[in-house]
Amino acid sequence: YTSLLLLVMSKLWYMNADFEIELGYPKTQCYRRDPRVEAINRRLSENLLWLCQPADALIVNPPYTEALVLEARRRQVVLVSEDLVLGEEERVFTPWGWTANAIKLGERTGAIVKAVPLEIVKRVNSKLFSFKIEQELGVLMEGAATASSFEELQEVIRAGSQGSSDKKWVIKSHYGFAARDRVLGRGSVLDQASEVWVKKKFEKGETLIFQPWLEVLREYGVTMEIGESGSLQIVGISDLQTNGAGTGVGYLLARPIDNIRLGQLKEMAEEVGRRVFAEGYFGPIGFDALEHTRGLHPLLEINARYTMGFVALAVERELRPKEPLFWKIK
Repeated sequence: YTSLLLLVMSKLWYMNADFEIELGYPKTQCYRRDPRVEAINRRLSENLLWLCQPADALIVNPPYTEALVLEARRRQVVLVSEDLVLGEEERVFTPWGWTANAIKLGERTGAIVKAVPLEIVKRVNSKLFSFKIEQELGVLMEGAATASSFEELQEVIRAGSQGSSDKKWVIKSHYGFAARDRVLGRGSVLDQASEVWVKKKFEKGETLIFQPWLEVLREYGVTMEIGESGSLQIVGISDLQTNGAGTGVGYLLARPIDNIRLGQLKEMAEEVGRRVFAEGYFGPIGFDALEHTRGLHPLLEINARYTMGFVALAVERELRPKEPLFWKIK
């Protein structure tokens, strides 16, 4: 009965796009947002209006533009400042992703907070978790590997480049996101800037992930909701558009997906959902897959939080374009 009640209750939405930054922050230090990150959160928070339902509230700090006020009013959504929001006992706190600071804010507002334990959130959002699943399912990219020391990474790069000076690759931190906290390279040798970056990561005790760079034809973002009982709802599959460096610039709406690919992605969704729930996670979740020149890489990474794919699919449902339409991220 409680779960059913929460499904129909209004939500208090909160954008913390720096979710991964906070997750990866040292336990011994208190995470404080950089003003530049604060500005990004402020800008991206307006996208959450696409996910809001009438009677929901959105935490977004002023000043408000006339366009934002009018749009919120049209959708019957209440705008509240992070510093002033109180008395939200009737709404369910709904952050982009669960972090310590998000939980504190939710509790301060008085909203209903149904947080997933943070050790679980950290575990399932780590790229090392999805890397392990790739290994166990036998879908790991050829040449992909992890490294916990500079010497080990050098061996991995030599093996992954296969003696070619043109073979492109990427090295990722396990909490990197949106093409951040990573380095790109070619061949069997790190450049000086990349060497400094990886050594700093190893000094902090990190394990890094090495992957060959795939020639991407299409990127799929599978979005799902996992219920507290383990039920899985596939919300949809978004069509992310990126630049040459893999940074997202927007989404292509209403482009059909081949039935074979659709079946493969749904099969992976069931597998990811089962494994993530077994770890103790429930709530919004997305994972990425890549169509490349040699086929489909069905699992690239898992994001146990909301993603911009959720927003893009909401835009698509509302606009109902009759032919493919590019939607630019705000």
